[in-house]
Amino acid sequence: MFSRKLTKKEVDLIYKIKEFIEQKHSESEGHDYSHVLEVARYSIEIAERIPEKIDPFVLIVGALFHDIGRIDAPSGQLHGLIGGGITEEFLQTTWVDDDTVQKICRIVVRHTETSMLPPETTAEKIVFDADALDRLGLMGMLRGIMGKAGSIKDIIENRMEKRKKDFARLHFKESKELGRALYKETLLLIKLMSNSLEKRINNIDKLKLPK
Repeated sequence: MFSRKLTKKEVDLIYKIKEFIEQKHSESEGHDYSHVLEVARYSIEIAERIPEKIDPFVLIVGALFHDIGRIDAPSGQLHGLIGGGITEEFLQTTWVDDDTVQKICRIVVRHTETSMLPPETTAEKIVFDADALDRLGLMGMLRGIMGKAGSIKDIIENRMEKRKKDFARLHFKESKELGRALYKETLLLIKLMSNSLEKRINNIDKLKLPK
């Protein structure tokens, strides 16, 4: 649950950040503006369902900034750490106090396992879960494939293995309730893709030339 209501000052800044994020993510592929908004939406839904009290400003701003480190980056391996730095630099130009800035930056850094720093606070775990939820289902699978280099076999097998683990890594039972239908859809898609991939592999080197 949220610990309080947002102030007008906070709402105004959130909309300013939203415009900034929309502009920066406008040309992204798998991590576009729609993904950012979905993560923010899931974050709010999870926070409203759990008993722990969450600061709405910290959570929403953290969710909006969570993938800013992917913009113009050669890979996503350091995007949490890079994003934390960008977020801090942006927020230091605003009225937000240092303690709040650091809480938000921690969300950005710790929302991804690539930072090697697991989420610790409730807000950090919520955004981690929200990001994972948007990797499930048809849209999540498509997002995971977009822009990836390699053979169809390697890309699909890599994505399938990662998606199988996402649901199990969710921190809150409320997150699992939100994602259960998407997870079932994911398993069905994995089965379909596995069958299609197996058929494709079996057909390799079986080209019949016309007589």
